Amino acid sequence: MKTKEAVQAEGVESPGIAVVSHAHPSVTKGGAEIAAYSLYNGLRAAGCDAIFIAACPEESRGKLSLGSDNEYAVFVRGELFEHFFQLGSAQIGEELERILRARRIRLVNFHHFTNLGLGALRRIRGLPDLIMAFTIHEFLAICHNHGQMVTTVAQRLCERESIGACAACSPSMTRQDFVFRKRLLLETLRAFDLLISPSHFLAERFCEWGLDRDRFSVIENGLAHLPKLSAADNSDKRGAWTFGFFGQINPFKGVDVVIDAAELLRKSNVANVKIRVHGNLIGQSEQFVARFKEACASGIVEYIGPYDNHSVARLMADCDYVLTPSRWWENSPVVIQEAFAVGCPVLCSGVGGMVEKVTDGVSGMHFRLGDAADLARCMIEAASEDVYFHLIEGLPKPIDCVEMARRYLAAFHTALAGRRQAPTPPAGAANGQRVAFGSVRAA
Repeated sequence: MKTKEAVQAEGVESPGIAVVSHAHPSVTKGGAEIAAYSLYNGLRAAGCDAIFIAACPEESRGKLSLGSDNEYAVFVRGELFEHFFQLGSAQIGEELERILRARRIRLVNFHHFTNLGLGALRRIRGLPDLIMAFTIHEFLAICHNHGQMVTTVAQRLCERESIGACAACSPSMTRQDFVFRKRLLLETLRAFDLLISPSHFLAERFCEWGLDRDRFSVIENGLAHLPKLSAADNSDKRGAWTFGFFGQINPFKGVDVVIDAAELLRKSNVANVKIRVHGNLIGQSEQFVARFKEACASGIVEYIGPYDNHSVARLMADCDYVLTPSRWWENSPVVIQEAFAVGCPVLCSGVGGMVEKVTDGVSGMHFRLGDAADLARCMIEAASEDVYFHLIEGLPKPIDCVEMARRYLAAFHTALAGRRQAPTPPAGAANGQRVAFGSVRAA
């Protein structure tokens, strides 16, 4: 692999790329910041002069751990951020501009706008000769309710946004507030040269909302590392069929559906099934915690506790299946890719991005959204060697961060060609050749 210095010595420009996230994975472990950081590492591994810029709350300075001189943090104060219109301090935009100019960045890829503020994105848009890309990870631009597209009262999924429905969900805001919010967000995102989504489902929702379909590229998130562990290697050691839940324990992730399904299995005297729950219980209601502890006492549910990204492969390899019972659409849950990487089929709610990632009867099973009885039925059906090994054969192979970076680079070249009205790059940019942004060179 050629170093940056070697490429420059050959007279080939290697312009800088900045990956900008609303958070750093050393502080929080959300899917967007993990995906952004994986892309940054993939770009570096592919020989690109890439930097990573993350927003960090002032109160989290002690948790922040930057990996190298190519990582930067801009510090934000929560009291200076307005969440409805996603507006932050002007200082954030000034600091971002200073870093981008100092590192001579030619392309910037934002992975969120929260914490940073729309004003910062609009300021960077004004810099000359800068290619702008934005990766959308969820629905916050469309939905003020934490980006879940779930109604606040009835807790029902929204098929699409409307000003009237949004105002009904948030009665403290006026219809005019939502009109202005949508216009502000649309104007900001329409100014980008390239929009990227990890799933077709998410991209289609944003096109229906008002973004240009021709501006989108769909690129799967890549895992930081593809593990060598295999769940099948441990299958003889487990005894009962083991179903694992991995993720945030909150109302949107559907752990209550898992608890209800466990109770149905107990009442039906199903003895060959266990459920292991991995996640953090902090912040849950007393009522939920009490229900959860009662479920753990039943013998079917076992609470393993919090986990980090370094241990997830090992923990998943101790399971036969992974559960994703989310009550919202989801987009491209990293837990599904992690499960496939260790050889675990996935049982998921049959909606949204989960349906796109898990093929029913091929790489997992779908159950009806929020339906504990249907989840229990799927688990009983899955507790069979014939079904298990059939699903194992149908698992797709996830991509790693380097392949993710190569696909991004191909999309960046297309955006650059569109800006300059130049020919598209050689096909090698998408089939494994190493790309230095601005030129294409074989590895």
